[in-house]
Amino acid sequence: MGLAMRQQNALAATLVGLIGIGVGLAAGVAVVAWFGVVAGVASIAAAYLAYLTANRMSRAEERTQALASQVEELEGAVANQIQARMQAEEAARKANLRAADAELSNSLSLKASTDEPASRSVDLTDDETGLFGEGYFLAAVEQRISAARRHLRPVAVALLEVVADPAQAEPTHIDPREVTTAIAATLRDADTACRLNDGRFAIILEDTPENGAIWTIERVRRRLAETVDVCTLWAGLSCYPAHGFDTNEILSQAEVALTSARDWPQDRIEVAESR
Repeated sequence: MGLAMRQQNALAATLVGLIGIGVGLAAGVAVVAWFGVVAGVASIAAAYLAYLTANRMSRAEERTQALASQVEELEGAVANQIQARMQAEEAARKANLRAADAELSNSLSLKASTDEPASRSVDLTDDETGLFGEGYFLAAVEQRISAARRHLRPVAVALLEVVADPAQAEPTHIDPREVTTAIAATLRDADTACRLNDGRFAIILEDTPENGAIWTIERVRRRLAETVDVCTLWAGLSCYPAHGFDTNEILSQAEVALTSARDWPQDRIEVAESR
């Protein structure tokens, strides 16, 4: 029942009650018996109208609560469906990435085994750390940026160099297994870590914008600081699409950022300049 209807019923009950009171007073003053009867009937009518109003208000409130409960249940069901769909999409995306990585690895392996000149340039894994090699990294960056372009998702590329004494003209890299451990403890399953031929490390961060990439490398740096007595980490970051739209541009921007980071005598994470 609407608010206006309830107000009308309450007003009617009040008016009838007032009439009954007035008639009762008149009966007492005039000593007229039928005035008393009228007053009694008016009082009964007022009480009945008040009962009807209260009863309808109670039923209306019950219906409102029932509707609110149904709306809440529907909202919960919709939220659960949306969450389930998002989880399914994320699982499918990760499965596609794993399949793409497997296909890429198989393709590179086949190329290395069937083409002797190419086998020297296609480095699938690094023997010292067990990470993917430079050849795999170059192919994976191309594949990830292409996928990011299709699905309108960001992807970040980081180049890392970890040295023992940055003051030397040619700083010495620390034990690469220490860096591998720190990276493995930090990255997600969807991310890719590689070791380049010159001893540096390269990381591909899936679905990661600039801020997330900085935080990831910072976590690697903190992990190294906890496990290695003396080391300096330099990193250059470049993100698609903020710093470039193709593989060459992204890698070039990351190299420039790393070069800028190496100008500092302490840990430094440099981000490529936005386009």
